[in-house]
Amino acid sequence: MQLPPLTRGIFVVPFTKTYMSTSVPDGISFSDLQALAKDAPNDAANVPTKGPYNGLDEEQLKALTETFLEEMHESCPHPMFAKAIAWRIINNLLEWHTAAGLKQVEDDENENGMYWLRDAGKFQAMLNIFQTVSMGPDDFISPE
Repeated sequence: MQLPPLTRGIFVVPFTKTYMSTSVPDGISFSDLQALAKDAPNDAANVPTKGPYNGLDEEQLKALTETFLEEMHESCPHPMFAKAIAWRIINNLLEWHTAAGLKQVEDDENENGMYWLRDAGKFQAMLNIFQTVSMGPDDFISPE
């Protein structure tokens, strides 16, 4: 079984504790984001050739998600594992939306870029709130 691209890198990326402002994460500069956007894949390259979800229909995608989550819980039933995975997925979405927004601005599609960047801010807000939910003294995401 092949996992969707969003989940493939979860186990190879080290987690870091980050603190963010309400606008741009402290750990990355605007010039770094612009460089990232320049290297971002063309949206046309992301369009699947079969079905709306990289060859899967809605029911298949939901079933794959459920299977993956069950396997994840069986491999490590500690709630911190689930929090770390959720943290990484939201970070991936933040980075993807930021890069897409900057690419739109670079292509003089300022209004579309604004929408992508606005949504990136929503993901950042999610991370800010998520960080305040403590899993106890061993929580490496929440500040103590």
